[in-house]
Amino acid sequence: MGKKLKDVGLTILRQKYLWTILAFVIVVGFLDPNSYWHRYQLHLQNQELRKEIAFYEEKYAADSKELEALEHSPEAVERVARVNLSMKTADEDVYEIQR
Repeated sequence: MGKKLKDVGLTILRQKYLWTILAFVIVVGFLDPNSYWHRYQLHLQNQELRKEIAFYEEKYAADSKELEALEHSPEAVERVARVNLSMKTADEDVYEIQR
């Protein structure tokens, strides 16, 4: 039994094409700067950045819409002054409740 195992082990060790292909897969798959693993990580990072870009584009659109309203509507300016800046008219009292 021991001789058969030794013969199988030596046969596997002598397979130069097997070892060449295995070394190629390891180098191209993991070790090379342009490996498939590195490309996969870059792909994931690219997806995250695209999501972030979409978020900021939506935020930019909303802010542009609000800026347009502030430039053309006195009611919008008054609303922003009352809500964000806590301004009031002369005949009213404003109470702020903070959480």
